[in-house]
Amino acid sequence: MRQYDSELKETVNLVKNGAIKQAIEQLEKNNTPGVVTKDKDILYYFEKGELLTLDNNYPAGKDSWLKADEFVRQWEDSVKADASKVIGDIGSYLVNDKTRRYDGQDYEKVMLSTDLTLSHIMQGNYDLARIEMKKTYEREKLIESFREKEYDKLQEDAKSQNVSADIKQMKDYPMAELDTPEVNGLKNGFQNAFSHYLAGYFFEVTGELSLAEPGYRNAIKLAPNSRVVQAGLKDVGRRRPGPKESDVLFVIESGFAPSWKSITIPIPIPRQRGLMITPLSFPLIKSENPGFVPASVSVAGKHLQVDTLTNIDAMARRQLKDQMPGILLRTVIRAVVKSVAQDQAYKGGLALGVLTNVATVVTEQADDRSWRTLPERISVARATLPQGKQTIEFQSGSGSYRKEVDIGNRFTIIPIRITGGTVYVGQPNAIGSGLSEVVADTEIRKNTSKKSVHRTKPKE
Repeated sequence: MRQYDSELKETVNLVKNGAIKQAIEQLEKNNTPGVVTKDKDILYYFEKGELLTLDNNYPAGKDSWLKADEFVRQWEDSVKADASKVIGDIGSYLVNDKTRRYDGQDYEKVMLSTDLTLSHIMQGNYDLARIEMKKTYEREKLIESFREKEYDKLQEDAKSQNVSADIKQMKDYPMAELDTPEVNGLKNGFQNAFSHYLAGYFFEVTGELSLAEPGYRNAIKLAPNSRVVQAGLKDVGRRRPGPKESDVLFVIESGFAPSWKSITIPIPIPRQRGLMITPLSFPLIKSENPGFVPASVSVAGKHLQVDTLTNIDAMARRQLKDQMPGILLRTVIRAVVKSVAQDQAYKGGLALGVLTNVATVVTEQADDRSWRTLPERISVARATLPQGKQTIEFQSGSGSYRKEVDIGNRFTIIPIRITGGTVYVGQPNAIGSGLSEVVADTEIRKNTSKKSVHRTKPKE
């Protein structure tokens, strides 16, 4: 019954204000074994990896994400071995979905692979990056297959319980928020264009053109109107930076992923005495920290267009929309099971019946767990630029931001995170030369003034 979303609010606010070390401390406090939680779970490692990466500690951030990946791989192994056992988690029928082991939202599983890919590239571990890219594709296929099996199994369970559920019953649920053009324009709620564009970019700049083209093609299926993706596919193999130039990719992450809330609405449920209006809880997506995406990045006399490839807010809504029929079925089945328990309890006496009824109401909560420090949007800008120190400039939502960065050898990836009041800029030292040394910088901006938060030395 842990209230995860409430726990993460303070952590998110600390990140927004540039207090990244305090955010890490707050996360540790929220995950003290024996106090708040029994064991550190996948969400802890999701969040820890994100915070450590923003704090310039790429190796430790990668290690935390690898621990999170162990949880996902356990889920994958279970699905491959016997998907029906994973689907038939009886705990969600007896109490609520929060009793189920949390293995990550579908889009979180894929984003974890993408973050690990980027982390490996940033540290010069290119073979590991290639493995992670392959794993991303395989993970997407497994998720797609599993969700189809899950819904079929839920329909069988509903039939055995002699219950039915129709989305039309959810008259008080804000379905319009899940039915926007941006949500409907997505292929699904777990694949994202940035993951595949990153693969295309990496394979192109490392000279593996036969692998670069499929990456771009997969990205364009997910973001058909993206000029950056179209240019990537059109010009694959044609970009040849000179001896003192670098193929530079700016990865601009904005805001924070939406939170998941619990909303209770009345649903007619079949009982022994006929249909009874029963309050049931369902998940709701709420955008709390929308990100600012600059229109362009200025560097070396060029104005580079910024193109948004991934909207995690829209992905979360698409995932919820696609899974809502299954969630409704599972919730209605749970309500029927609970109603039987209530009827039996009342036969044992009024006090027992009242106590069971109170427990039923208290435990009726939708699952609010999610990876909260993920960005809301991921955008990119790309250009061939002179090597050496260059000054980048862009709008941060609170004024113009300027920062000197180092452009490396064959290619350079410069990650930027805009969180509201703070801009985080991380950069590898001479990426493309095989070095794993990383230099990162964090700066906080309030209105149009700048205040240095911290500067750390490179870590091996």
